[in-house]
Amino acid sequence: MAGQTNIGGAFYIAVDSNSDPVAQNSELSASQYGALTWLQVPNMGQHGDTGVEQNMVTYSTWDNRLAIQQKGEATGASAEVRFLDVDSAGLTAMKAAGAIEDLNNYAFKLEWPDGRIEYNRGLVGAPTFPKGANEDFAEAVFMLALNQEPVFDTATP
Repeated sequence: MAGQTNIGGAFYIAVDSNSDPVAQNSELSASQYGALTWLQVPNMGQHGDTGVEQNMVTYSTWDNRLAIQQKGEATGASAEVRFLDVDSAGLTAMKAAGAIEDLNNYAFKLEWPDGRIEYNRGLVGAPTFPKGANEDFAEAVFMLALNQEPVFDTATP
């Protein structure tokens, strides 16, 4: 089986009827995610890792050559998401969710070209606007701090 690229995939944020982001401060199931209203944030160039980041803790003892290791705390992944800085309702919604004083979690949907869907929920950091070199595109970059394990829509391929 051949691999798949991300070409043709899309990123969405959950919004209300005015295209404003809607806070989702509790864990959601696949059906709850599916019932949300989604607005595409176009022109995504890159999306960081999703999933769970877990600490591995170590305790050294005098009488063991190898230190004892155990799983520690886990957090949702932190993912950097990069978009062309081109006006759109989706980018406006991301900028609103990323307001410095906004402490709410928001729902996101990643859709791959083959129809697979991954849902995530978390905080949106304030945007940064990298400058780059003379042939670099203007970008808006957001850090997502995910607060729920990814939920995959099993109804898709």
